[in-house]
Amino acid sequence: MLNVKVKTSRYLDLPQRHLNSSKRSQSLHMKRTMYHSADRMVERKLIFQKRQYLADFALGTAVASILVMVLYFELAMAGITDKNSGYSLALKVMISLSTLILVGLIIAYHTVEVQLFSVDNCVEDWRIAMSWRRLSQLALEIVVCAIHPIPGDFSFPWLTIHYNGITVTEPQVPIDVLLSLPMFLRLYLIGRVMLLHSRLFTDASSRSIGALNRINFNTRFVLKTLMTISPGTVLLVLMLSLWVIASWTLRLCESYHDDRHKNILNSIWMIAITFLSIGYGDIVPNTYCGRGIAIIVGVMVSL
Repeated sequence: MLNVKVKTSRYLDLPQRHLNSSKRSQSLHMKRTMYHSADRMVERKLIFQKRQYLADFALGTAVASILVMVLYFELAMAGITDKNSGYSLALKVMISLSTLILVGLIIAYHTVEVQLFSVDNCVEDWRIAMSWRRLSQLALEIVVCAIHPIPGDFSFPWLTIHYNGITVTEPQVPIDVLLSLPMFLRLYLIGRVMLLHSRLFTDASSRSIGALNRINFNTRFVLKTLMTISPGTVLLVLMLSLWVIASWTLRLCESYHDDRHKNILNSIWMIAITFLSIGYGDIVPNTYCGRGIAIIVGVMVSL
């Protein structure tokens, strides 16, 4: 009888043992999940900071390359340096090196974007994050950032019929003029840096509220927020930036055809009267390049 009771008690204890074992395994699984989530959060924070640094370095490199390009043309148009001199070659080499660094930073930035996507979605294979949209964006940014004046002396005849329909000029214009104008497109990186450093984007509570309300935090949303908070400052900065860039690019396009545009003040005056929709007509663009810049300025003001 004693042996029967012992065996019966053992059989009765089996469900309880199985329940305790199940609880222990669930507890271990929860701890592992928590540790894994904590590791993912730390890794995500490090990747996010790395993405900010890459965006900052890319913007700094882009601005530096644009400033060197402006310095190169200013020295050439002022007659201080010749386009075949060693100083001009050194400046072009600096532009090429900065462009190469910028392209590398752009590729590194998108690599970090893929890593961040993999961490957020628990994806092991990085190829899942490589969508056609991401590849197209990467290719477009590389093309935009890769255009720059190349070392060497290359020119082409630029035939232009002036505004009066009578005067025709065909000077030999350096090809650097056409390769330098797209370099200002690199300033799109300002919007990326503004987004990554915005409190709306970095603050976890703001992102949580935005996710609940299906708000997409992008550059456009950040600009709208800044326009709401301080519209005067934002408009002033945008207008002055557009004014300066448009004036210099207009001078670059027109100075080889009209000596009046060699003076930067005349180009600033023309952009100002176009910007204010006055249009006195005392100074006008002759090339299609200058006319295109004037049209862009007019459209930007109307918007």
